[in-house]
Amino acid sequence: NPIIIAVPCHRVIGANGSLTGYAGGLGMKAERQKKIDDQLEKKNNCCQVVLNAFCEDFGFSPESLLPLAGGFGGGMCLGEKCGAVTAMIMVAGLAYGSFDGSDAKKKNELKDIVKKLNGCFEAEFGSSQCRTLLGNIGQGKYDLSRTKEQGKRPCAIFMEKACDILEQEL
Repeated sequence: NPIIIAVPCHRVIGANGSLTGYAGGLGMKAERQKKIDDQLEKKNNCCQVVLNAFCEDFGFSPESLLPLAGGFGGGMCLGEKCGAVTAMIMVAGLAYGSFDGSDAKKKNELKDIVKKLNGCFEAEFGSSQCRTLLGNIGQGKYDLSRTKEQGKRPCAIFMEKACDILEQEL
C-alpha cells in the first residue's frame, strides 16, 4: 500500500462476512484463519496468536517463538501496546530485520515498515493501545457481530486484522 494516507488499510472481510481481497489468496486466508482459531482455542494471548500465524513462514516452529511472545499479551501485561501490534512488529523484524546493528539502511527500512503497520492498525481501530482498544469494545465502538457469532473473544478482531495487515503489507 504505497498511499497509506489515502488508503490506510485493506479490507479482507466483506460486508457480508465473506472472504475477499486477500493478498495471499483465499486459500492462504483460510489457512491463517485456522491458525488463529487454533491459538484462540488454546487461550493464547494476542501476540502469540498473530506470531503463530506467520512463524513457519520464516522457518520457526510455534514451540520456538510462542514462549517469546508470552509476556506481550494484554499490552505487555500493562494495557500498553496491543499484543497483536507487537506481533506485527516481531514479524516485520523477521522479514526485514538485520543482525548487523550498523546497517543504517536496514534499520531505517524496518522503522518505516513498523510505522506503516502500526499506522494501518490505528487507522482501522483508532488506537494501538490495549487498554484503549478494550475500552472501545466496552463502549460498543466496533462491530463484533461476526466475532460473537463465532464464539470468539472480542479482541479476536484485532488479531485477525493484524494478520490481514501483515499479509497485505509484507
